[in-house]
Amino acid sequence: MNLKLAVVGAPQAGKTLFCINFAEFLGAKNLCYTEEGPLGRGKGVVAPPQARRLMVHLGTRSNGVMRSFSVNLLGDRLRRIVLFDTVSLKEKNPLPRSERKKLLSTLKALMEADAVLYLIDLACTDPAVHNFTLEAGQHLVNYCLSRNKMFVALGSKCDLLPVKGSLAVDSIFPGGKLIPVSSFTRHGFQQLREQFTAPELRPAESRGANFHF
Repeated sequence: MNLKLAVVGAPQAGKTLFCINFAEFLGAKNLCYTEEGPLGRGKGVVAPPQARRLMVHLGTRSNGVMRSFSVNLLGDRLRRIVLFDTVSLKEKNPLPRSERKKLLSTLKALMEADAVLYLIDLACTDPAVHNFTLEAGQHLVNYCLSRNKMFVALGSKCDLLPVKGSLAVDSIFPGGKLIPVSSFTRHGFQQLREQFTAPELRPAESRGANFHF
């Protein structure tokens, strides 16, 4: 069984590190990846530590790059998990022409994905970015509801918060659901994994099947 997850968020939300570390948490020893960006297209296989060195830090390899990480996991049967590390959503209005093509790649990933994981930077203190994050999140919720896709809101960088839950960003999502996660400590990763076994979060064509990793 295949499962495609689109990881979406504003700049600096921690999407790339999350993708790599969550795949590693699921048991991946190697990551098959494809990427497309300003420097062209590429693909390869890397171990998670190498992926962190090459892809996480800011620079030309991370600026506007759309990636997908494919992970084969052994369980009762072979399962393939694909994590779409999408290009960051920008709060500029109108969006510059140079950013529109990047946004198109993110929209394509949203259409192809079975589920959307929306990363919200809990450590962000910029009111403009925070308001944009909430507004974009509501659009994503509406889109997922209209397409009957799974949607999970993740509060990233929760390890940087002095007080857990100090930002009430989860209030705009259905049921007020938000999972605090940390890519460094792996906090919340197990809870996220368990989300994919909940019947109400499965896409219509997959209901009745279990997304056990």
